[in-house]
Amino acid sequence: MQVLGIVVFLAGAIFMPTTFILLVGMLPTPFAILADKTRGKHKVLTVGAMNLTGCVPFVFELWLSGHNFEKSFEIVTNVQALIVMWSAAALGYMINWALTGFVSSLLYQKGVARVKAIHKRQEDLVDRWGNEVTGEMELNELGFALEASPAKSTKSNTSRRAK
Repeated sequence: MQVLGIVVFLAGAIFMPTTFILLVGMLPTPFAILADKTRGKHKVLTVGAMNLTGCVPFVFELWLSGHNFEKSFEIVTNVQALIVMWSAAALGYMINWALTGFVSSLLYQKGVARVKAIHKRQEDLVDRWGNEVTGEMELNELGFALEASPAKSTKSNTSRRAK
């Protein structure tokens, strides 16, 4: 890990103009890291990827114009360049927000459909095997089903089963 840190530091020093543009342009991404407390860090990935996408045209412009610090400073002080870089990060936040809502809605609907399928399967089992498979029948002291109608509450069933 220390070797990787040294390599990144040396690369940043060697490619200082590019590093300068990326440090300024990628400022929204560390805030996404701080704001995202989820396990998968999906917000960080979305915002970081879109933020990097907004920075890439200006890095290419720097590389094509000689890769010097004066040009990188000129790019970073250009308000339009900063707007493009940071707006791309804002677009990442919007994509994350929209897709999170869409996916959660989709998963909720899938869960509702699954519950309906389970209830239908339970009804089919009761039709095929009788009311004994519901677990709602009254039991005698030995745990056998009584011939009477199903119990009115599960609390009485629980207490009878425990005996």
